[in-house]
Amino acid sequence: MKTERNFRYLRNDEARRHFDTLNSCYHPWGDEGEWKRRYTKFPEFDFTKDVIVAEENGKWAGGGTAWFREASLSNDKKIRVYEAGDLYVLSDFRGKGVYSTTMRSLNKMAQERGAVLGFGFPSVYGVAASALPKYGFVDAFYPVTKIFLLKPEKFLDYFHSHLEDYVFPPKYDGLKLKIIVPLNEKRANRLSKMFRVEKGRLKELTNPREVADFVVKADFELLAQASSLLYRRKKTLYAHLILALLRGRLSFRLSLRFLKAFLGF
Repeated sequence: MKTERNFRYLRNDEARRHFDTLNSCYHPWGDEGEWKRRYTKFPEFDFTKDVIVAEENGKWAGGGTAWFREASLSNDKKIRVYEAGDLYVLSDFRGKGVYSTTMRSLNKMAQERGAVLGFGFPSVYGVAASALPKYGFVDAFYPVTKIFLLKPEKFLDYFHSHLEDYVFPPKYDGLKLKIIVPLNEKRANRLSKMFRVEKGRLKELTNPREVADFVVKADFELLAQASSLLYRRKKTLYAHLILALLRGRLSFRLSLRFLKAFLGF
């Protein structure tokens, strides 16, 4: 018999069943007061839009929840983010990939609703930390927090906003910097941005195919960690980058023009 799996939103009259199912799967998940507190602390939360149910051949197999909110960046800009959690699979359907497809469905739903980042908090809410990297989540902060980049280009804009505070010495004016980020493990697809130093500041260029004087290639996990260290002004940033270079997660290419400027020739 062919298995048919689909996802739908929780209905108004199914809230209690959802709560009972969480308690059944997590042994126990919590009382009704805890359930209401965690679910309603987000002003935008709506059971019929933010809780999904996984069904196999018409039977309730599992589900998951997404919480949406606005996050403020250090430059006062706001982005939409979401937190994935309370994923569960009923015992009769475990080992069939229900958890994986539910997690990916939550990420897809969040992306379609404009979220830029997805967060998972293994150390706080007991999310299956070992499973999250499989769905694109990377380590970002302490305590253990994993994020999923739903819109990579927005994250590069965020990374650029941190670099805008840095003033380059006059000798670097006119030099071009290119950042390349692979979008998957095979590195077949990638995202890139080009910048030029003008009066000590980085200005984004519209043509990423221009010849750059300094090319940096790094994965998103490294950029997320570097952003966190840069934001908190941690002195360990340089040691972190050197270690990434030794492990092959960071690479760069320099032009003769950049070397001359760097050496003061």
